[in-house]
Amino acid sequence: MSINRRRLSLTIASGLIVETINKVSPLLILHHAQKYLGLAAFGWAQYGVALLETLQPLVAFGYTNYAMAEVGRAGGAMDRCRQLFSHMTVLKILHAVLVIASCLIWTQWQNSDGHLNENFALLALILGSTAIDAIWFGMVKQKLALFTLLGGLARIFSLLAILYLVRTPDDKHLFMILILIPNVIIALTSGFFALKELQFSRIIPKQLWEVFRGATPYALIAIILILYDRYDLFLVERWFGLESAGAYSGPSKVVQSLIALTGSVVMAFYAEMVRVQDRESLFKHAALSLWCLMAITTPIVFGAPFVETEAMQLLFTHHTPEADGIFSLLSIGIIGNVVITVFGLQLLQLKGKPWLLIQALLLGLLVGPLLAYILRDHLGIKAAAWAVLSSKALSATLAVIYARPLIGRIPWSSLSRTLLAGAAMALVLMLAGPTGLILKLLLGAFVYLFTLVILNRAQVWQVLHHPKIARYWRRNSL
Repeated sequence: MSINRRRLSLTIASGLIVETINKVSPLLILHHAQKYLGLAAFGWAQYGVALLETLQPLVAFGYTNYAMAEVGRAGGAMDRCRQLFSHMTVLKILHAVLVIASCLIWTQWQNSDGHLNENFALLALILGSTAIDAIWFGMVKQKLALFTLLGGLARIFSLLAILYLVRTPDDKHLFMILILIPNVIIALTSGFFALKELQFSRIIPKQLWEVFRGATPYALIAIILILYDRYDLFLVERWFGLESAGAYSGPSKVVQSLIALTGSVVMAFYAEMVRVQDRESLFKHAALSLWCLMAITTPIVFGAPFVETEAMQLLFTHHTPEADGIFSLLSIGIIGNVVITVFGLQLLQLKGKPWLLIQALLLGLLVGPLLAYILRDHLGIKAAAWAVLSSKALSATLAVIYARPLIGRIPWSSLSRTLLAGAAMALVLMLAGPTGLILKLLLGAFVYLFTLVILNRAQVWQVLHHPKIARYWRRNSL
């Protein structure tokens, strides 16, 4: 199956524009929140957000990825989409009720978790909207660009509300609500869109069990992946306290925002690869997906050490020396995210090998916290960052090994052509030694883009000779 470049380009381009806006706004939010909340309240709020986001997969439970795989096998049939939507919605509502009830029992029994006690209504809202979410159907209908735009607008309104309303440490609860509300809007909108298009089918108890059983491995993957980007903050808070958690969560959230910048590319290829079955087409999709993701993330990884000090001081008014180096370490882990996404999520998970991905992720998750425990007395909060890096490196390596039979060979050139461009950028920055954040960013961007184009002439040539672009140049040359 050939790559639909026009649709893929539209989805990626629209997604990148909105995602760029989405990722600028969190930087402003983090700066504003840490300034007005202070380290302790900021750490409390980030810990609470992480806790709520960790509970979400217990409701989402991998149903989205299961649905994408099932729709791919059914050739996109609407009858199958209707069955999946109906049964998954019922199941997710049951999940939400059980999780909320369990949290209520836990807080009454333990009487200790302030986050669950003080944010119980927000927990119910988040889990309730997750139960209704049907973004998978938006991907099936190729409406991803529309939902991406909606998400961008919601996050802009969230940013404006935070800048205007969050002014003192007492506003930490409001800050949590405003941070999470855009995801609620997207979930509810996608759910109502699916309901309008599909309606409900008759619920068959046997199918409920089949859907639940089929989604279980995808659920485990989702839960583990959430823990990958959250467990370090939990460890820092437990071992070093809220202020250290606040110091650590600043650079950690910036890196998470940068990782999410690739979301539009990931979702676009995910939607395309649902229908791809033959090995050669699968290899081409995987190679192009890997190249696109690495092209975005490589300058971040190689550029982080050169801009970390100035960037963190600019973003965070309460930046402390114990957090120095955290941003650069966590940035290296983005490569692990990319490899896990392509070889794990887009290949192993989507093509019916989820248990192999679970094995790879579990091994990484076991090694990381153990390493953090060993290193915590020597490295302080940096031990958590090294733990995350080791977890992702091990899991990414195993994902590549397990996914290779699906595509026959590993697309090494997709990695090497981007990594070489990043290395060239780092070398020029090291030799030139520019001063000032803006000059470093401009010089780094120029060198990276120039080298990337030189090393990827075939891709650039193909883009420049696209029929629409060729017509544009002909019109403007007359």
